[in-house]
Amino acid sequence: MISFADWGMRSELAKIWEICFQEPARPAKYFLNNYFSPQNCLVYRIRGKIASVVYILPTQIASGSNPLQAHYIYAAATIPQYRGRGYMAALLAAAAIIGAKRGDKFSVVLPADSNLYRLYQKSDYIKFFNIKKTTLSIDEMSSLAENGIINKTLLTYGQINSLRNSKLLKIPGSVLWSNEGIGFALGMGKIYDDKIICSRTKGKPAYAYCRKINDNVCMVMEIMADSSTIHNLAANIISIIPAQKYVFRLPNDYTIFGNKSNISCFGMIKPIDGSSLNCIGYKTGMPYLGLPLD
Repeated sequence: MISFADWGMRSELAKIWEICFQEPARPAKYFLNNYFSPQNCLVYRIRGKIASVVYILPTQIASGSNPLQAHYIYAAATIPQYRGRGYMAALLAAAAIIGAKRGDKFSVVLPADSNLYRLYQKSDYIKFFNIKKTTLSIDEMSSLAENGIINKTLLTYGQINSLRNSKLLKIPGSVLWSNEGIGFALGMGKIYDDKIICSRTKGKPAYAYCRKINDNVCMVMEIMADSSTIHNLAANIISIIPAQKYVFRLPNDYTIFGNKSNISCFGMIKPIDGSSLNCIGYKTGMPYLGLPLD
């Protein structure tokens, strides 16, 4: 039976998270205590016990001056003994129906691996979002930061989101988050020791959201900077997270690192309620999904 979750299910939902994602209790507890809402969670129950769950996080899709309402499929999980029975497909179909009733035009998801891309294709999702991946050595980063100034800066979630939207509203099809969504994403990242590194250049802000993969590699999971602000930001990144290699995930139209990039698919979309992809950059290769909570 499919239903909305309720507050009393949080301990059961936390256990499912730990089992399915093989993580300690802390990430699940942070989400369930800070961003969970029963009306944004669907569960499939068998004999009263949750077998499968999907969270439906509100978001928007850039489309000119009027972003379109959408939802993001997050932490979709089925307990191992119940997999292969169609429970997740049923939940995704229910999520689309509920989303349409709420005014959502699209459903967005970032599958964790290639096998899951095939699974979501069966539920009518298509590959849509792309990122550039650019890798810079420490020598290249140092060269970029050569004239940069280390000026540790704090930006509010609203300031970060304003900077983000000033870029992404110009890229039809890109995913936009609320200030609360940004706050949750960055708060969740702290559990994994992620860093939000900010700087200013002549008053102009920039930021990078970073994760140290190991002693040699720093993954810059999102960056909002331009040719005038990248030097100070690079200096701050090196200062806070020293590494031998920096791997950047970038919107497809970013050119601050030249053409030293590989383009790859990074997420899927499904139109709902008869919506068309043509107004949100379909087949342009440009739509960007950032801060996906991966």
